[in-house]
Amino acid sequence: MQLPRQDMTSLFVDVGHDWSSKAIITALDKKGFSLRTLKLKLGLRENSIRNVFHRRVNCYQQTIAQAIRVNPTVVWPSRYHREKHKSA
Repeated sequence: MQLPRQDMTSLFVDVGHDWSSKAIITALDKKGFSLRTLKLKLGLRENSIRNVFHRRVNCYQQTIAQAIRVNPTVVWPSRYHREKHKSA
């Protein structure tokens, strides 16, 4: 008999809020990536990819989201849903 898995996402991420840098780094680590490996993949200078924690950088957001296999709107909802709120 298989027990149902409990969704523990809410322990680490506030749904509907941007993920913390620690949550993003942990998710990357769980999928076998690091900021360093993504930096090398994109050919960036040292620590450039860390800009994604402070401002919208679509290319970096897409790369991180692909690595952890979620949509960027899940990780950074405030950066993508702002347009919807403006038009309402």
